[in-house]
Amino acid sequence: MRLTSKGAPGAVSVLLVLAVSASAVRGELVWFYGGPFDQAIPADPEATRGWMEDAIIEVPDHLVITDLNVSVSLTHTNTFDLELRLISPSGTSVLLNAYDPFTEYFEGANYRQTVFDDEAAASITAAAPPFTGSWQPRSAAGLTAFDGEDAFGSWRLRIYDNSYLDTGQLDAFGLTITTPEPATLVLLVAGLGLLRPLRRRIH
Repeated sequence: MRLTSKGAPGAVSVLLVLAVSASAVRGELVWFYGGPFDQAIPADPEATRGWMEDAIIEVPDHLVITDLNVSVSLTHTNTFDLELRLISPSGTSVLLNAYDPFTEYFEGANYRQTVFDDEAAASITAAAPPFTGSWQPRSAAGLTAFDGEDAFGSWRLRIYDNSYLDTGQLDAFGLTITTPEPATLVLLVAGLGLLRPLRRRIH
């Protein structure tokens, strides 16, 4: 387990790493990266509408993603105002949640231990604050958009508060990444024909 924290202009970065073998039979590893944050929503203390500074998780390992889940906890007086989006180091962007101001208005506060998971039973659109539990993200493509990418680098949680009066803060943000075990990955690559055959040079 490793915990680091660092600041950068326009962003806050926290890293908590924990790797656990999920299934020896399936040949998978599950990695958790994340930790506590304390970032104002929006970032400008004089405003009640605008962007939070990006929350960044730095993944220091080169991992091929086969599944990814996102956990979020935040305090906000009206979650209807918020757009949540996850951006990978490769630039892939997935909308986790947002609402149409003309047709989907509701009142309610906070996200509490909310998990965005493609395998969840229902969409976040069927949930109500504080969204505790597991829910499919708002994006139709889902988190499968990240499958096959290298997890190495900076993952950004981007939050926009699109209405005035209400404010809040991000409390925690995490990524749960499933990858093949190294031996399984070699077999997978070999099966795809991506390994060059070794040739013995005869003199």
